[in-house]
Amino acid sequence: MKKKILAMLTVCALAASMTACGSSSSDEPATDNAAAAEEEYYDEEESYEGEEGNEDEAYEEEDPAEETASGDFTLLDVSTDMIQTGVYAIDADQNELVFSMFTTPSGTAMASLFIFCPDGTGDVLCGTYSAESEYDENNILWTKLTVSDVYTGNTFNIGFAEADGGLVYIFDKTGTVYDGQYLTADQTVVYMGTAAALIS
Repeated sequence: MKKKILAMLTVCALAASMTACGSSSSDEPATDNAAAAEEEYYDEEESYEGEEGNEDEAYEEEDPAEETASGDFTLLDVSTDMIQTGVYAIDADQNELVFSMFTTPSGTAMASLFIFCPDGTGDVLCGTYSAESEYDENNILWTKLTVSDVYTGNTFNIGFAEADGGLVYIFDKTGTVYDGQYLTADQTVVYMGTAAALIS
């Protein structure tokens, strides 16, 4: 694993506690990868505000490390047998992303996206989703997930794309596209837990 997440794995036990779908705030810089695809496959950037319209207040009150009611299913409860897809990405500014799709023990399909920035800020999106897929003119299959974040109640578009040769991309809620690499189920669980500990 690369950069901060790798460093954290060597010094941190995954003891962070967080809701199944939490959220904090950060602004992601654009990358040079698949720039044309961003405009075609993402309608417009979703706004992200707290109930009072104050992002700072939302960040303070909605710490992803905070646990809600006792017994709630959390992202740290995700095990390898639940994982369907895991993708890791890092951009030129060293922002790291961990995307996953998994099924809870109750059979609910969910998607999550961790974003960890070098300054220690981050974003965690997770929830149930609807999906639509389409090939572009380069024969790349894009899958857009409309995710209903169970922590904030907001709806976001995130997703991934697969191309010939094993190439994979992910895009965040702003439509920024990142070159990714597939993770095994074991790696996905470790990366998710490490990202959770870093953001907490």
